[in-house]
Amino acid sequence: MEKQNEEYDDEINLHDLWKVIAKRKMLIIGLFVVVVGLTAIYGFMMPNIYRGEAVLLVNLFNIVELDKLKSEIINAKEITDSIGSIDKGKRLKMVPKSYSNVKNIKLDSMRNSKDKIRVTIDAKKIDDIPRALSEVVGYLNNMDIIKTTVSREKEKLIMKSTELSDLKKSSPDLLATYRKLFDAGKLNTIGFNPVDVGKRIIDIKAELLEIDQKILRLNNGGIEIAVQPYISNKPVSPKILQNVILSGIISLFVGIFFALFIEYIGNVKNRNSKAFRKSSME
Repeated sequence: MEKQNEEYDDEINLHDLWKVIAKRKMLIIGLFVVVVGLTAIYGFMMPNIYRGEAVLLVNLFNIVELDKLKSEIINAKEITDSIGSIDKGKRLKMVPKSYSNVKNIKLDSMRNSKDKIRVTIDAKKIDDIPRALSEVVGYLNNMDIIKTTVSREKEKLIMKSTELSDLKKSSPDLLATYRKLFDAGKLNTIGFNPVDVGKRIIDIKAELLEIDQKILRLNNGGIEIAVQPYISNKPVSPKILQNVILSGIISLFVGIFFALFIEYIGNVKNRNSKAFRKSSME
């Protein structure tokens, strides 16, 4: 009979739980207040962190002839994979001037795009984000794989520009010669149209201008900012309210656990004490 009573006493139902909570309420409330207070104080002491997101363009895809050189051009995913996750050491190399203010940098190749990279920068101040972004672009353009590709494509474009420039210089004399021969009746007009020659000269000038623009873009590097960073005016961290609520919930569970544990230890001591007195009386 006594064993059955002891087993019954060991069972904890909702009523017993409420009695324990009411008995140890000061412990639970005190722990709740301390934890929530410390969490709130710590949150207000932490600096605000702002986030900026921008899109970078691997402009080699827009400069070279993709139908011929597609396999030779490094794409956005290959660039981000070669960099990998950015820890403190890499962050120091990428943004040496803004390192103390930049807390995190993330690079991701955009889905279904081979020439776009999404950059996410977390920093203490909004003004730090554009400066850090410029450093990231500079770091990427100084990567060996980017510099090598840019140098190779520039050489090809410069050679083509030289050829077209020579052709452009000789085109007025060539067109004048054609006209003289045509006027003198010495030029066979079958399959020849002076207007087509004039159009071709115009096309050469347009192509030469386009190549010069491509060379100018490559002089600025193989990667450029496609979309200026979007920066939220609200900090992304610390999330004070969220942390306070979470810490409050956890502290309540911990407080109840401690209350039950203390009550259990007390019951064990009382039970042992009763058993000891009973054995002494016998």
